[in-house]
Amino acid sequence: MAWHEYRAGTPEQRAELLELWDIGGLVAHRQTAQVFFEGAVGAILVHDLTNRRSEENLATWLTMLDGKPRTQQSSKSKDPAAVALRVDIESCNIPVLIVGTKADLVPHKGPVSYDRLHVDSLKNILRGSSNSITLARFFDSCLDRTRRTSASTAFMAKSRTITPNSSILASSGNAANGNTSMYGNNRSISPFTTISMGS
Repeated sequence: MAWHEYRAGTPEQRAELLELWDIGGLVAHRQTAQVFFEGAVGAILVHDLTNRRSEENLATWLTMLDGKPRTQQSSKSKDPAAVALRVDIESCNIPVLIVGTKADLVPHKGPVSYDRLHVDSLKNILRGSSNSITLARFFDSCLDRTRRTSASTAFMAKSRTITPNSSILASSGNAANGNTSMYGNNRSISPFTTISMGS
């Protein structure tokens, strides 16, 4: 669980509670991963920059997220693969953040066509920095998605006169009565999926 300031610095600013799920990249975990993907509002794909296969597996994880078939891109032809990956990420039906680890071990790796954050895991990200703003926008887009989903679910429930039980309301929110979770005015987003890429 992590707190996030939704739309910080605007009149809509409020604290939101995010639930992050870490799904290991092992083959055994891939078979159960689909359970966690159901209802996910965002994904963080983590891969090892020193392991080419880890980067190539990003296409597999994107396919698992949205069901669209993809071929694995070889990182030997860096620019076409980066362009194809960017198109795939942008076509995914949920916000996706790609994290490459061990950047200090591969300084020779050329620039890619998508945006980069340079973060030292041993230091805090400074508030107001471009890295902080980029991460905040990613989490805001995930929360915006839950609002659209909650609103359409509430509309469907009202039109069918179905009242969901309280355990569902606690995890998915209830836009109809304004009480969005068991935490008062703060909502629990469940599940927000974090995916660690294996080799």
